[in-house]
Amino acid sequence: MKKLTRSDSVEKLGIMENDGPRPTYTLFWEALSGAMVVELVLEEIGASYERRLIDMANGEHLTDNYRTLNPTGQVPALLLPNGDVIGESAAIVLTLGERHPSASLIPSATSAIRPHFLRWLIYLATSPYMTMVQFNHPERFTSISAVHGDLVENAKSRLVSQFEILDGAISGSPYFFQTGFSAVDLYLFMLVNFFPAKSEIFQNCNKLRGLYEAVECRPSTTRIISNHVVT
Repeated sequence: MKKLTRSDSVEKLGIMENDGPRPTYTLFWEALSGAMVVELVLEEIGASYERRLIDMANGEHLTDNYRTLNPTGQVPALLLPNGDVIGESAAIVLTLGERHPSASLIPSATSAIRPHFLRWLIYLATSPYMTMVQFNHPERFTSISAVHGDLVENAKSRLVSQFEILDGAISGSPYFFQTGFSAVDLYLFMLVNFFPAKSEIFQNCNKLRGLYEAVECRPSTTRIISNHVVT
């Protein structure tokens, strides 16, 4: 059997369907995934891109075509102009921000805020994001269905605590850093947006409420938010 190549997989996933101008980027996405922050960044930098829905409920992320592009089978992934594909939402955010510095979403390497930016971006991606996965998908953590409810409640409690930590770390107004808007604001907006009981968070997190409302009003958000609503 012929081994699938990356170009074979891109074609089979429907990315090369015409001979017209190609968008700069292709985002492999699904609602309620880290693709939201990637799409927000793509809108903020003004890049041309297309979205390719990966139907995870039907196992499309586990197919040979997709795993040839992204061996982890995770969503989101981003096809770059040179044909490379990268995954991990924080890695994609950093890549896009550094490729499009004029958008000022990522502090420069010499910026005093850079270490703090990296610290909180990685925290968002590894702590509340992963807790959100437990909240929405307890079955990924254990096959014992009898404890799924306990896992959900545990995740909800930890998310509230993590959001309170983030509220205390906000130094700017309305955005996270005093230096102004950054990709951390977009990532944090996504996580709060995923949480179904926002009033429970905002009750004790006034700075986080202000950040959320500020990002919610940005043109980039109003253009894409309907893509990430599950009905």
